Amino acid sequence: MEKICVAVRVRPPVTEESTNGTFWNVDDNRISLHKSTGTPLSGVSFTFDHVFDQSCPNSRVYELLTKDIIYAALAGFNGTVFAYG
Repeated sequence: MEKICVAVRVRPPVTEESTNGTFWNVDDNRISLHKSTGTPLSGVSFTFDHVFDQSCPNSRVYELLTKDIIYAALAGFNGTVFAYG
């Protein structure tokens, strides 16, 4: 049986103007868009297997997601890691 895991990591906004007064809120495995006042925007909430906030280091992502795939690939199993952005 194949296992597919989808994870996202929120990056910090590039500039204050680019956020249009909104920010992404991370809560466990859910990410939602909020107004600068803290009010969530209706219909802009997503759930993934893993969601990492801006402060998450690469080492944590590696330990939780990538390490086992790499070791399995070295043992002869197929494995794919796709990173975008």
